[in-house]
Amino acid sequence: MNWKTLLRAMIPHAGLGHLLETYLTWSGVGIISSFIASALDAYSDIPYAAYYTSALNDAVGFKFWILLSVIGVLLFCLSVPVLYLALRFPGLAGFSARMRRFTYTFFLVAFDEGALMIGILTANFVDTNERISLLASKSFLFSDVGFFTIVALLILDSLLWLVGEAIYSRNERGYSGVVELLVNAPLKYSLPGYCLVTGLVVQVIVSQ
Repeated sequence: MNWKTLLRAMIPHAGLGHLLETYLTWSGVGIISSFIASALDAYSDIPYAAYYTSALNDAVGFKFWILLSVIGVLLFCLSVPVLYLALRFPGLAGFSARMRRFTYTFFLVAFDEGALMIGILTANFVDTNERISLLASKSFLFSDVGFFTIVALLILDSLLWLVGEAIYSRNERGYSGVVELLVNAPLKYSLPGYCLVTGLVVQVIVSQ
């Protein structure tokens, strides 16, 4: 299998169109909300304007996004071997499906919140309003929001989508992408790779 075929096989059933559509939706909400809050900041002495401007600070927290992502990744590490066993022992199929759906929920929420956060940070990058900059430094823990910060978050959030959509497909109620590659690969290759990745994930979480 060449690299082009491998990359194509890693794409979940949802397709890249779903990724783009979701990004445009949630990032758009973040950008528009940020600009509205920026406009209302000029009327901060008016009670209702101050209320809606300060609401942007409570939109989403970076630590909560990290928490959702960590839970999703840990559940993913548990779901893959359960799925592997379910393919060989049909009695585990129902449990595996429920576990994969539960795991998918964490990835779904984390990805949506990440896209919203990217939208707000993009608005800060375009319009360096003091209110939005304060949000980035206090809520998102970024003292200097730049292009590479946004790109890094975009890559991490896209990986959440890639793994989440692979572990459970809402339409087909199955699995695809990287998960399908993992469970169909020979055990002599997939088992060492799984143990290595799981070990690295646990090490990063514990050391963090």
